[in-house]
Amino acid sequence: MSRLRATSGDRKAPELKPSALSISAALSVLSQGAWGTDAPPAADAQWAYALIAALGYLQAPIEIAAATLRRTGISAETYLRQNAMYLDPEGAEDEILGVVFGDALESLGEEARAVVHALAALPAAGAPLEVVAAAAGRPAPSTARPLQVLVHGRLVAFEQGAQTYRLTAPMRAVACEDIAGDAARWDALYRGAAGAMQALLFWTAAVEGRPEAAMRRRVACDLFTALDTAPFRDGERGGEMLARALVDACTVLDLGLPADVQHRLLDEAARLAGDALPDLRTRALAALEGARRAELASKRRGTFGTLRATPVARDRGRSGHRDILRRAVRASAQRAAARITPVPEDERVRGAKELLARGGLRVREGALEAAAADYGEALAAFEAAGEARGEATALLLRGDLRRRQGDLAAAARDHERALPLFRAAGDRRGEAMGLLARGNLRLDQGDAQGAASDYGCALMLLRTCRDRLGEANVLKARGDLCFREDDLAGAARDYDRALYILEGVEERILSQLRAPPSGAEERRGALARAAREVVSQAELLRSLGYEQTHARTWQARGDLRLREGQTALAARDYGNAILLYREGGDRRGEAAALRARGDLRRQRGALPGAQRDYEDALRLFEALGDRAGQAAVLKARADLRCELGDTAGAALDFTRAHALADIVDVVNAGGDVAGQAGAKGVLTGASHRDDPPRPVTAVVPR
Repeated sequence: MSRLRATSGDRKAPELKPSALSISAALSVLSQGAWGTDAPPAADAQWAYALIAALGYLQAPIEIAAATLRRTGISAETYLRQNAMYLDPEGAEDEILGVVFGDALESLGEEARAVVHALAALPAAGAPLEVVAAAAGRPAPSTARPLQVLVHGRLVAFEQGAQTYRLTAPMRAVACEDIAGDAARWDALYRGAAGAMQALLFWTAAVEGRPEAAMRRRVACDLFTALDTAPFRDGERGGEMLARALVDACTVLDLGLPADVQHRLLDEAARLAGDALPDLRTRALAALEGARRAELASKRRGTFGTLRATPVARDRGRSGHRDILRRAVRASAQRAAARITPVPEDERVRGAKELLARGGLRVREGALEAAAADYGEALAAFEAAGEARGEATALLLRGDLRRRQGDLAAAARDHERALPLFRAAGDRRGEAMGLLARGNLRLDQGDAQGAASDYGCALMLLRTCRDRLGEANVLKARGDLCFREDDLAGAARDYDRALYILEGVEERILSQLRAPPSGAEERRGALARAAREVVSQAELLRSLGYEQTHARTWQARGDLRLREGQTALAARDYGNAILLYREGGDRRGEAAALRARGDLRRQRGALPGAQRDYEDALRLFEALGDRAGQAAVLKARADLRCELGDTAGAALDFTRAHALADIVDVVNAGGDVAGQAGAKGVLTGASHRDDPPRPVTAVVPR
């Protein structure tokens, strides 16, 4: 921290500034902060008077200096001699504050300095711990300690009610001056601030329905209102991430933002998205148009909303305007119910739907040839009945099945036939599922760019029809693609957004904003969906291989964080996946996640926890009869036992693992078991006690 040097020469007696304390009050502040007494010790009394005079009797610098004296244990004389050449009692308040602020930061270390800089880059003064941690690029637990030290050092204030950390305007200016000439540092800080605004949404949404929700919405509203997006227009400063946060703040969360602020943020979001993110730009512009229409409608709302029947009119039997509107709405609802009354279904269509359901069941059982035959018969039945939506669904499912069988050319033909049929039927959800399946096919063909394009179009369609389950599955697929292409930032963004949906955060928020539908409305909606759907959305996703998406997304994010070196967060994500697999009864997924967490714990040196995970995974694989899984876990446990010095147990595990691997290879050669990968590759080589732990590989099929 650069300090301002005092001017030399004769000076007159310093004049007290308007914000200065009296001499007795300034001395009391210094004594209470530095020594915990009402008066300084006798040995330091003379230097205490000199110190408060050098600090211009200003309260903030005196409090910071007192906290530094208490923390470091130095005397007032030593402190004054160290800073005398920089202090000028007649100087400006920010100059004096800059000297003591810089001295305190130097004594606190680089961690505290980085946290202060992150706070200074945030748009408003008050920010919660999770937001500050995201801005600093550190986990929240490791950010809490520097923040606590800064609070004790009087550099940062903590507001108990709002649970926020506040950096006053003068201290913010001093902190910004410290990095004024470091452009690279400013770029990093602004990228962190963009991520912090995204973290702010999660922090706000996490307590919806609780008493503290209103307080958190108020804090978020202040931060978004104070946000200046001009510095983020540089491509290296996280503008794309900020654009997503701005759109979510105005469309997903109800933060109570004024209309003019919403218009400004959505306009800036569209500008930040630009041509690089056309889907996000379209979404921002659509939200902006909707906000403007809503504002105009609210201005006109009083026309009918305040008109009631007068007492005289009621006495005469006349209805008020509200009664007339209520009857009109009721009649409109009755006409809509009559329009969506289901018509009798053709026998051929009913039979084709049953064939699709049976084909999906056979796919899950591994009978792929029988499933292909069922899909072919269903396709012929839909064509004979002239049911375009059913024909498209059958083509979609058969194309995905052919992709699994390795016939990519036939799969491509089925998908290209299905998509126009979905568009002709006006089925946006079906078209999105077709794009998802075609994206998976293009990924198998090595066309990552085409797959990303299909996933993006599918997301746009699903957001249009507000299909959150489908959106989460597509986000998971696109996150896997980004992970495969080493775009870790993109993968993290998609996984976080998918979890945001799957955890139910968004739905809880939206449920607060809209009235719950009545029983009649729910029945009408169910009838309408049943009349339109050939296969239910959940069944269609299951047939396409998207099961246990919630658990798999946690597990995939654990793999991502492991790649990034965030082992503690990866262990937590694996734990969430294990719980969800267990809740859903997916023993194979639970065993794979347990093995991955065991490998991670062994890398971190938590050997007892790793041994428990391996034993749990081994029991599950034994119950499933999965010999390849048993062999892999036994090999990992043998390595662990070598590290623990249990050579006899390690030798036994190696022997069992090689025996199981031989059985798996023989069975696979005979073709009796489908889906079992050979285990010989896992078991090659011998393990030694001094060998480093094996690197953990991703266990989620990508």
